[in-house]
Amino acid sequence: MSQPPPPGGAAGTDGEDAGPVRPRSGGRVAGQAYAPPAPATAGSGYAWPFRDYADVEPRPLREAYEWWQAIARDVADRRRARRWEQSQVADAAGVSLNTVQRIERGEWTAVHNLFLVCSVLGLRVEQTVDVADPRPPAPADRAARRALARPAGQDRVATREEVLAGRAVLTALARHHELLEPRVDLDGTVYVRAARADDFGPLWRFAAVVAQTLDVWVKVSADEAAAIRNEGELL
Repeated sequence: MSQPPPPGGAAGTDGEDAGPVRPRSGGRVAGQAYAPPAPATAGSGYAWPFRDYADVEPRPLREAYEWWQAIARDVADRRRARRWEQSQVADAAGVSLNTVQRIERGEWTAVHNLFLVCSVLGLRVEQTVDVADPRPPAPADRAARRALARPAGQDRVATREEVLAGRAVLTALARHHELLEPRVDLDGTVYVRAARADDFGPLWRFAAVVAQTLDVWVKVSADEAAAIRNEGELL
């Protein structure tokens, strides 16, 4: 009877070690399902949802952690912006309350359930992964958290000149979405003030419609302090 390969690698035909076994990212062993540690406990650094997975290997597992964290963080933010309770999201998505709670706590759940939750909140995967600046903001950096990430589908960000050229469209759309005092800084970032504090729904809708209208992504932020600091000019 042949002997099992030694730990850490499989024996080749020439008797040499074939190398270390790659970490597994999920599957079944002896009929039992297993999975890597939950996103909330994997990695290092800040507490969920601001974990650092830079040292996680292999790369597909590292990216899975990063995507899950980004998506789940947006789920919680979008739910609060709409002033929904977790139970309301669960009812609308047709999933259990525990599923919504697990997503927001940074635990693994079935991906189709995650997509159902994202759907009722108006989130798309491309809005939360592969963004212009993938570095997660620090928990204390509220300005960075209020900025809207550029979807992967938009390959270019508007310059200040392009924003000024579309001034009439931008101001009209801002009024339509009840966003006040639109300003633009030297880098082309558009700052607006929502009628209700911490209600980011109008910002997302405004940014999406502007991108569709001007055929270029416009950076939108609700950070009034940054607008003043960066000498934002009224549109």
